[in-house]
Amino acid sequence: MKKWLYTLLVIVLAACSNEIPEQQPAKRSGRTVLAYLISNNAGTSLDNDLRNNVIDMYAALGNMKESCTLLVFYRPYADDAPLGKPTLMSFYADGRGNINNVAALTGAELTFDAVCHVAQKKEYTMNSQIATDPAVMEEVFTDMQKEAPSDSYGLIFGSHATGWIKGTSFQARAFGDDNGYNIDIPDLADVLKRSFPEKKLDFVLFDACMMGNAEVGYELKDVTSHCIASVMETPALGFPYKQIFSYLYSENIDYSAVCHEFISFNKVNNAWGTCAVMDCSQMENLASAVKAKLSEWQDALSSVSMQNVQQYGVNSYKYFSYDVLDFFRELGGKSGVAETDLNEAIASIQTVLNEAVIAKECIPNPSNSSFRVDEARFCGIGMYIPGEYNRYVANKTTWNSYYEQSISWYRAAGWADLKLN
Repeated sequence: MKKWLYTLLVIVLAACSNEIPEQQPAKRSGRTVLAYLISNNAGTSLDNDLRNNVIDMYAALGNMKESCTLLVFYRPYADDAPLGKPTLMSFYADGRGNINNVAALTGAELTFDAVCHVAQKKEYTMNSQIATDPAVMEEVFTDMQKEAPSDSYGLIFGSHATGWIKGTSFQARAFGDDNGYNIDIPDLADVLKRSFPEKKLDFVLFDACMMGNAEVGYELKDVTSHCIASVMETPALGFPYKQIFSYLYSENIDYSAVCHEFISFNKVNNAWGTCAVMDCSQMENLASAVKAKLSEWQDALSSVSMQNVQQYGVNSYKYFSYDVLDFFRELGGKSGVAETDLNEAIASIQTVLNEAVIAKECIPNPSNSSFRVDEARFCGIGMYIPGEYNRYVANKTTWNSYYEQSISWYRAAGWADLKLN
């Protein structure tokens, strides 16, 4: 009797197993890394550099010692092969040298074409839509989270960018360049809020120019825990993903190591660079500290010699961002504070900056570049000084009006409350 019942149970369980619906992706513990890369650039295409970045990401996955997931949305240049359309590529590494259940590509076999062939892919027929369209971005981020449910995510943005500057002004790109189209930073922040409503983004890494500003960090304070970016233009080679990927997957990211690897990579390649990491949860405190000090020393604003303050732009973007702490050193000196007491006078800014900028490194004054940085005056991030207080940008009417109307930092940091003498 017992044997008959056992046989019947086995038959029933086997029949039930055939009724199990198609298996959904298992939720993976830890962090999944996402990348949103746009190479269909007007004028200067980053396609070759971004392809190399994907290769490096893939190679890093193959060397990981634990299972991890990478999803890459790639907007190809002019729909060139091997990707005929914008494509979401998924890579699952088992920590034993296999990606997507096959041995990871190495050596001469490791090419962009081969990596795309290995990927699990979803193509997007975007027609007249563009990769920087908020609706497209939300669709992609939704698909990413469905494909790879995760406790948390890290997000890499790769393309051209010009910080907080509005995308249609002075040929600025804000973030992204899909055949000349882009997305402004407040709109990007809104996209991320809607796409990740549970605030599951541990970091946003901008492999793009000029995103390491207080204005950008403040816009992202309700979106992500940390923002990794450069206050200056970045070399086209981008971040060294082979070196930093293990950090990006670790439970407690060593952000100082990420900055160091970026700077070391640029030094080896005879380039320039700055890198900093903002703790976005501290950006409100930083804005409050800036506001308090601007209010205290506002009578001295008209006397500030802006040429004495370290600024991070070049060419048409010159004077778009000034070092936050260096600005207050200059402002404090014009307010009558004795030089011997200046450090104590700006201690409130320094203290909050130490909490808001948790890692930073730079290449000081590279001899082969116009991207000059005085390391002693480098606090990690910059901010715009509006035209009312800065003669160098007084004629940038488009910059100034957009800054006042659309950038949250303008009011949070107290610029709107000041009265000109």
